[in-house]
Amino acid sequence: MVTILKLHFKDSLGKDRYIKIAKPKKGLDKETVQKAMQLMVSAHLMQSEGADMLAIPLGAKYVTTTEESVYSED
Repeated sequence: MVTILKLHFKDSLGKDRYIKIAKPKKGLDKETVQKAMQLMVSAHLMQSEGADMLAIPLGAKYVTTTEESVYSED
């Protein structure tokens, strides 16, 4: 199983934006994640054509998927 932390933001144009974090620390609480997301917004980490790609933090969730190989040359 593979677990990621999926962060959900709105950009300054109102579009949904997501950041997926591989191998996240497990058991993060709401306050810790909110603070980290707000720091990302405040730092203006991602911009495109003058628009902030991360303008409003909306939420975060752990997403766990199971992979089942059907065919591989490895």
